Amino acid sequence: MLPLTYHRFPSGLELVLVEHRRAPLVALVVLYRVGSQDEEPSQAGIAHVVEHLAFGTSAYLGREEFDQYCSDAGGTNNAMTTYSYTLYTMLLPAYQLPLGLWLEGSRLRGLAFTDEEFRTQQQVILEELKETVYNQPYGRWREVQLQYAFAAGCPYHWEVYGTLETVGALTVEDARKFARQYYHPANAVLVICGDIDTPRALELAEQYLGEIPAPDVCGERRGFSSECCRGNVVAVLEDEVPLPAVSLAFHCSGYTAPEYFSLAALAGLLGGGRSSRLYRTFVLQSGCAREVGAFLDARQWASLLTCYAIASSPTLPASELEERLWRALRELCANGITAEEMERVRNQLRTIHAEHLQHPLGIAHEVAFGTAFWGDAERPFRVLEEYERLKPEEMVEWARRIFVPERAVTTFVLPHQKQ
Repeated sequence: MLPLTYHRFPSGLELVLVEHRRAPLVALVVLYRVGSQDEEPSQAGIAHVVEHLAFGTSAYLGREEFDQYCSDAGGTNNAMTTYSYTLYTMLLPAYQLPLGLWLEGSRLRGLAFTDEEFRTQQQVILEELKETVYNQPYGRWREVQLQYAFAAGCPYHWEVYGTLETVGALTVEDARKFARQYYHPANAVLVICGDIDTPRALELAEQYLGEIPAPDVCGERRGFSSECCRGNVVAVLEDEVPLPAVSLAFHCSGYTAPEYFSLAALAGLLGGGRSSRLYRTFVLQSGCAREVGAFLDARQWASLLTCYAIASSPTLPASELEERLWRALRELCANGITAEEMERVRNQLRTIHAEHLQHPLGIAHEVAFGTAFWGDAERPFRVLEEYERLKPEEMVEWARRIFVPERAVTTFVLPHQKQ
């Protein structure tokens, strides 16, 4: 395991330093404990909008200056919003660590965006939604799935990006209030990983971040109840698609639950690549599907393990694909997992996680994630052991628990009927 040092500032900011001296680079990752699950339903998408605004400006940097300082120093930066958190990443030459701390310090001190900047980013996101969701074949099925899977008003009832209506209705004051509530040091974890000397890096962090004050007001995170989850429901979406499709999603635990690793392995076994069960059955053997897969849509409180298939022919009913998916799940529950399948999925998951830990940015992200949600910066370095300990009989037991109609959310996507 790499050397880790944890420090907490009086402002509440958590800092983790990780020495990784394989290249003269340093990664800075800041995780804010806020995501779309913290939004009010009428403001769905606001976390993503504020992420866009914070990416370009800060307390004392004007429009695009943040990015310009970073790129002029030979660095790159990025950001993303999830259901549970918002992440900002920066990769710089190691000697530019002071610049990185100065830049992140400017964001931690507060955000100052103009009406014009807000309108610009709002319009950018609206155009992104039109291009990637509403005008994209099969682009809306997950939005519809969530509307049926989770009760109205509950977190997860909407996608991270919101809708055209909710994003379009946001105001600059909505965004400023949201930023004040959640973008402050007491709600953040900063991880510095790379070619650093820990005492010197801590000294620099104190210099650039130590005097940032604690916030006057902290936004409360929304809660979640199991009553939000709705099962045994069916959604039908007619859309501009060439082929029928179906997804079967099953309610299961969030990513902090002990069974998370078994659930991830089940998804990989069923639909992780060309050697998976569903691909062999639906594509190679029967040829009934053009595309098939499974994935664990993991969230903090409640996840969805989703299996999906797109028909190979427009004449193949989506209901037949649904029955074939159920048949494959029943077969797994009845007959178990072979040793070959177990070895394949274990190696697949271990490889994916190991690749994350090969680069300072990947390490910093995983350490920030472990610190924010488990209070355990070292957790990422034990994940490989968790996958090694997976037992096929436990996975089958979880399959029998979750692959039942009471937990199922079925979504049909059908081509528009010709008039």
